[in-house]
Amino acid sequence: MKINKDKAIKIISFWHESLDNGKLFSREVIESVDFDSKEIVDIIGPRRSGKSSLLKLIINRFDMTDNFLYVNFEDPFFIENRDANVIEELIEVYNEYFSKNLKYLFFDEIQEIENWEKVIRKLRDGTNYKIFITGSSSVLLSKELSSLITGRHLTTKMLPLNFREYLFFEKINIDSHKDIVLKEKIINKKFEEYMSIGGFPAVVLNNNRELLKDYFYDFLQKDIVARYDIRDKDAIEKMAIFLMSNSSKIVSISSMKKAFDLSFESVTKYLEYLKDAFVVFELNQFSFSLKKQNKALSKVYSIDTGLAQSVSFSFSKNSGRILENIIFLHLIHKFDSIYYYKTKNDLEVDFLVRENQRNKQLIQVCWDLEDEKTRKREIRALAVAMDELKMKNAIIITRDESEELVLEKKKITVIPAWKWLLENGF
Repeated sequence: MKINKDKAIKIISFWHESLDNGKLFSREVIESVDFDSKEIVDIIGPRRSGKSSLLKLIINRFDMTDNFLYVNFEDPFFIENRDANVIEELIEVYNEYFSKNLKYLFFDEIQEIENWEKVIRKLRDGTNYKIFITGSSSVLLSKELSSLITGRHLTTKMLPLNFREYLFFEKINIDSHKDIVLKEKIINKKFEEYMSIGGFPAVVLNNNRELLKDYFYDFLQKDIVARYDIRDKDAIEKMAIFLMSNSSKIVSISSMKKAFDLSFESVTKYLEYLKDAFVVFELNQFSFSLKKQNKALSKVYSIDTGLAQSVSFSFSKNSGRILENIIFLHLIHKFDSIYYYKTKNDLEVDFLVRENQRNKQLIQVCWDLEDEKTRKREIRALAVAMDELKMKNAIIITRDESEELVLEKKKITVIPAWKWLLENGF
């Protein structure tokens, strides 16, 4: 069934006018977006992380006027108009009533349209449009695009604000090492706030932590319960809270199976749903043996420390795990291959970063090294891991300590988290 053209005109006009509403803040990820090639750009990330704003930033950067179509498919109009043909019909209406200069297509939250992938592939292969799409589900975009549009798309991850972006939203610009040195006092103060409030843009701009619980239930209801038609809503809510309460810890399927009286299949399935909606991430243990790596238990991390603290009192009391979660989020902004590492004698290192199938950096996260027992444990774990992985340098990230440790021919740098985050660590 074709859509009503008059309604389509109003929808297009509404979303184009919305581009002028509200101030836009730049995001670092815009520098990694490919504007020139013909490949589809798919921007994936959780709700409320700024994907729509990123599309608007792109439109503004190119000073587009009459050569683009922007539509957000979460508009109520598309509840009853979800057929994939609606995409092509909107393009026809734009060409007929708005402009014949159309070059760019911006489709926000495209997963709301059924079978959208086939139409996007058709447009990619049969027209000269440059296509940008966003979605709040990693499975709906990455996996479906990979199978249907192999080699024809470029994925950009859009996560909540990293610390440098947080400072920018707070009107503190950090453009050089000099800025870090001169603004250390205010940076330190803001880092304390960042640990507590997290990085969702609207929460930061409005200083409104109350939004976080709404976000949490939106993730569950819209991206999981409604999408997968889940009947046991209580179970997946309790499991989500459990995982957020245990952020930065190793969690087993069997422990959740027992805690929530669920089958192995249900726990596995619910965990996948929570990961696909970007509520939580899993971090695998590294091993040169794939078989051992797949058998090892994973650690879990929350998409946002503010979100985790809004639903879990126990997590909000553990500063060390909050700090580790922040470091994890920074690493997945920058790298694709991240693991935790266990030595042969079962000592744990929080992060092993690999690049081009080579070990790049070992990172331990610790609130402080004041306690002698803690200090020895953290340094020993790194030293043993460095021997096993044949690495000469490693980092211990703390809340606010600096030090250089030399052990034989190995060097361990102790650095404050706020400083490492702003200097990108490497």
